[in-house]
Amino acid sequence: MALKDLVSKQITLNKEANDTIRQYFRECLDVVNDQNLFMLRKACMYISIIYLVMLVIAGFLFQTIHFSPVYLSPIPLLAIYFRINLYTMSHRGEIGTGQTAAICCTFYFFLAVILSLIDCYEAPAGQAIWLPVAVIALPMIFIDRIYKYGFEEFVVLTIMLVMSYFFKPHDVFIRDLYIAIASYIISVFSARIILEMRARETLAMKEVTRLSSLDKLTHVLNKGALVQRIDNYFAGKPQDEYAAMCVIDMDDFKYVNDNLGHTTGDLLLEKVGQLLKDNFRAYDIVGRYGGDEFVVLMPKMADPAILKMRCKALQMFISDINFGNKAPFTASMGAVITSGQCDREEIFSIADNALYKSKIQGKNLCTVWQYEKNEDIRPIFLLLTTHKDELMGKMEGYNGEAIRFITAADDDEALNVISQTQNRVEVVVVEVDTEKEIGELSLKYLKTRENFERIPVLAVTNNEQANTVAKKQRADEVLAFDTPPAVYKKTIDKLIGR
Repeated sequence: MALKDLVSKQITLNKEANDTIRQYFRECLDVVNDQNLFMLRKACMYISIIYLVMLVIAGFLFQTIHFSPVYLSPIPLLAIYFRINLYTMSHRGEIGTGQTAAICCTFYFFLAVILSLIDCYEAPAGQAIWLPVAVIALPMIFIDRIYKYGFEEFVVLTIMLVMSYFFKPHDVFIRDLYIAIASYIISVFSARIILEMRARETLAMKEVTRLSSLDKLTHVLNKGALVQRIDNYFAGKPQDEYAAMCVIDMDDFKYVNDNLGHTTGDLLLEKVGQLLKDNFRAYDIVGRYGGDEFVVLMPKMADPAILKMRCKALQMFISDINFGNKAPFTASMGAVITSGQCDREEIFSIADNALYKSKIQGKNLCTVWQYEKNEDIRPIFLLLTTHKDELMGKMEGYNGEAIRFITAADDDEALNVISQTQNRVEVVVVEVDTEKEIGELSLKYLKTRENFERIPVLAVTNNEQANTVAKKQRADEVLAFDTPPAVYKKTIDKLIGR
């Protein structure tokens, strides 16, 4: 019974080890490739050193030594792989599994053939030494699946034995056969042991890295890991691939902590983290940016309607959370869709500006903008108006100047443009119309958002009510719509410091 239990335990342990090795090759191929190429470089370096040292020693010990082409054959192999190693170093991370296997296996195969020639052709009276030693050492420097080890080593040892059969006496061939079988068995068993140890160590390190990159409360990426992952994505993003970034901020979170307690606040953040993992795609990058703010980067997201639908669904799930709260929990969101070359800071800034618009509009809203990079560096006059031709007519004093006029038909479009071009906007001319509900939101945004306070704003009104709203929202100057163009020019010149 004890023996049966022992055998059963060993079978279970062996199965677990096999599962670990399979998981290793399934999840850590990038690590395997990197280690194989690294060890190839080390192998070439040390083989070159050992080869030169052995040639020098042979020259001293054997006065009549003759360096045949076989002894010199490692030189072209090492020279070729010197260039290959330089290429792999300069293209680290770009070489696939198949290419790595081809590069490494080709080197070890030709090296094995050279060692076979030295063992059989150059020393026909002696027992084979170099190739059996190399076969035993191979699992220490090259990572591969066990059946591949078995096949590769069977091939090179067969080549050596064929040479031994033709070039050596029969009794020496028998000894070579024995040493080949012994080295093969030792190599396969040592490969199994080394592979299991490598798999356990690499998977353990991967788990430690994964845990260190997670926020301990919400179990999504922490800020450092989030920023790194997003930077890596943008560094390798194809030129024309669309992507979206969404910034999510819990509304009135301080009120939750103050009135429901910090424990409830933590539970809420933990639940939101789980909702983010459940409701976004497996390859989306989800992380906690800080406090109650989360960021999601969505590769290959090009449709504003789908993006807004995802945000609305998340808001609905958040409102369903219940920890004894009387009013539902809510979250405001700002998102931006982009293509072309860009960077994290640029996209995050625009998404954060979109989030601020959602906040000042009343919270529990989602603002989605589209970003298109424009290299035009001319100063910008932004006109927010439903009377484009009439207001452009008031700008006739700037005809012929190197100014880029941009018109927007509503507050959302205007704020999107300002967010993308804020450093080039010299003045914003805002039509305030309380009936059409245009202008007030932009004024409020520009005069409360710290980044935009420097931009001068001219409000254009048609009635006393609109005039009152413009002054309440602290427009820098207010003019009636029918004011003459000369007055417009004089007022704008004053605003921009001319």
